Amino acid sequence: MLKFIKRGLKINKKGISPLIATILLVGFVVVIGALVILWSRNFITEKAEKEGALAEKQLECENIGIDIKDAGSGFITVENNGNNKIDAFILRVVSDGSGATKVESEVKPLSIYTINHGLSGSKIDLIPALKPEGTNAPLVPCSSKHKIVKIL
Repeated sequence: MLKFIKRGLKINKKGISPLIATILLVGFVVVIGALVILWSRNFITEKAEKEGALAEKQLECENIGIDIKDAGSGFITVENNGNNKIDAFILRVVSDGSGATKVESEVKPLSIYTINHGLSGSKIDLIPALKPEGTNAPLVPCSSKHKIVKIL
């Protein structure tokens, strides 16, 4: 080292050694990996709970049954003759393929409910729907229990 100084060459000691740089990089990778694992564990748990609630409601659709008692311009009278309550109905005009209208109203088992709608069309598809409890999941349509109503 004295030879370098005597010849007029200066030794620059800027930066960090390769060993310390490697240790820091490995530490950063471990911390980022731990954060990703913690986040994904919570994400997967929430997703599994939500999907479980949706699947449970889909199974409850088998205990739903509806009958159309009366249908006229602006109203449909529906009877819930199943064992489960219905949380909502999805109304869709069949003839023109326009969007669906959601009517949220709880209909208890073995009761009659009148749906007031502003839809026009010769046929309306009436789909009962259930809402999973404890989650902010969307309505689960019971598509296998739908009824097509002819509006007079």
